[in-house]
Amino acid sequence: MFLKKRHLEILKKMKETEMQNEIEKSYPEEFKTRALELFILGFVELEGNSIKFTEAGKKLINIIDELDLEKIPEVFVDSEIIKIMELLDETGKIPDEWMELLKERFLADENGLTSLGKNILSIYKETHPVVYLTPEILAFIRDMPKIGLYDELITYKNTKPYGENIVNALQAMRLLLISPKTESKAFSTTKAVSHVLKISSMVPKISRALILRKEDFEMLKRGETTEEMTESGFYEEGKVSELGKAMIDTYEDMGKIEDKTLPIYVLEDEIKVLKAIEDIKEKYETNPEIIPTYDEIKKRVDIEDLGAVLHTLESKELIKREVVKNKDTYWMTEFGEKVKDLGEVSTDGMKAITYPESGDVPIAEWVVSGKNEGTVKRGITEKGKYLIKMSKTIKRKPYLTKYDVSALVKIPRKEYIHRDELVGLIKDHVGGEEKEIIKALGEAESKGFIKELQNKMVKLTKLGEDVKESIEMAKVQELLSTKFAITPTTFNILKAIYDNREEFDKVWKEKSEGKEHKENEIILLAKLLPLTPEEIKKNLVILKNVGFIGKKGLTDSGVKLVEAYIRFHNEN
Repeated sequence: MFLKKRHLEILKKMKETEMQNEIEKSYPEEFKTRALELFILGFVELEGNSIKFTEAGKKLINIIDELDLEKIPEVFVDSEIIKIMELLDETGKIPDEWMELLKERFLADENGLTSLGKNILSIYKETHPVVYLTPEILAFIRDMPKIGLYDELITYKNTKPYGENIVNALQAMRLLLISPKTESKAFSTTKAVSHVLKISSMVPKISRALILRKEDFEMLKRGETTEEMTESGFYEEGKVSELGKAMIDTYEDMGKIEDKTLPIYVLEDEIKVLKAIEDIKEKYETNPEIIPTYDEIKKRVDIEDLGAVLHTLESKELIKREVVKNKDTYWMTEFGEKVKDLGEVSTDGMKAITYPESGDVPIAEWVVSGKNEGTVKRGITEKGKYLIKMSKTIKRKPYLTKYDVSALVKIPRKEYIHRDELVGLIKDHVGGEEKEIIKALGEAESKGFIKELQNKMVKLTKLGEDVKESIEMAKVQELLSTKFAITPTTFNILKAIYDNREEFDKVWKEKSEGKEHKENEIILLAKLLPLTPEEIKKNLVILKNVGFIGKKGLTDSGVKLVEAYIRFHNEN
């Protein structure tokens, strides 16, 4: 959305007259541009010399009728202000600097959004802009950076004719989003821009604007047309043309918000381990005695906590375990093969691209991380595209550090908490440095436990709530003091028991009755999982100590953990 003070003045003037030439006398330099922007926003209809309210326009004028326009800034609402309002409405807390922007527009006070703010936000959610693509807009979009810092947008805008007005129009059409200021501002284009680029390639030279209003959209969807749409090329040979379909797609995707792809992170130590496994694999091909065991990998990497790195890699399906020559070994998956050559990426560097992909805007810090890590360069890079694809494909398995457990315990259900407050709670609970805890929270977001919004407000996801319940039903102190309590290995054991309950119930029943069963649980698990009996035995002890396995099978907390991930995998 994009509303200037002048837009509101024109709307108020329309209560006196619907004649454009009469209103233009009051605002001779701006009227035509602002009237067109009001049309794009869906608040007015322009017919000949008349300018008339749409139903949305009538709602808006009623809302702002009592607003003293002399007291508001020149820009009343834009995509930045809308995002701030959404975050305040969603989380109840925003930075003081952002709150001042809302207060000076009478959109919020100390109690949150005012009635004016709520109504403006409601109109934003209820309305849909018009597709309005001029030759200048198409040329601007064709060459513009799609994700970046705000300064880049300003620099680009200043090189183009009508650049200021086009940036306003793109915000009005929800094709461009500008973030609230943190260290600086960022911007991103939305998914609908991909369709606009397609349109641009179809009509490299046009002399008139391509326009699609709601009624036009509905008509084209029914396979019908008007003389104007046929002349524009939206309808050919008795059916909707490819250009018409692209206009439909643009209209449908304007302002659409989709679920965000979970960001993924890849650390330097993980890449070192992947490359070590690759080196061992190459030697294995000529010397089968050399296999990627823990000890063999350890010889090649100077990593203090190799076990943690291996669990992390397995949790993201970058490696898989196999028993070779009666030893536990680690092998790269197809994803691991690719990732080892792509380099590091942080959760923030991924959010720089997953947010725009979903129809949201990243903050400047995320964009800077994305640029440094190679996921952003005027748009989403090939590295970024691959990591998004991978993140959508992999089936994450749990690996919880003490920070994950502490965060899940400390974050309240169904409520937001500020990251700074959460860091303090975790520090008091389990210790650690602030920087280390912030990094761990980023990783917790990639694991699917939490989401952190642009205003640093943190909330549990559905998976986070389920895993929180599971660990609170288990033995929290033992979970905190046991280094590798919830790992892909322990989870795979729980899942194998869950999936083969009848067989395992029989084993434990006969054992409790003092009878000998032909196969104990370790032998059964060794048949089901690529683990040695020694590894299984070690992890069964851990699972019993932390409360996920009892005397007669999985405890309620163990069942809850398994079912949490079954649901998570089914929904993602």
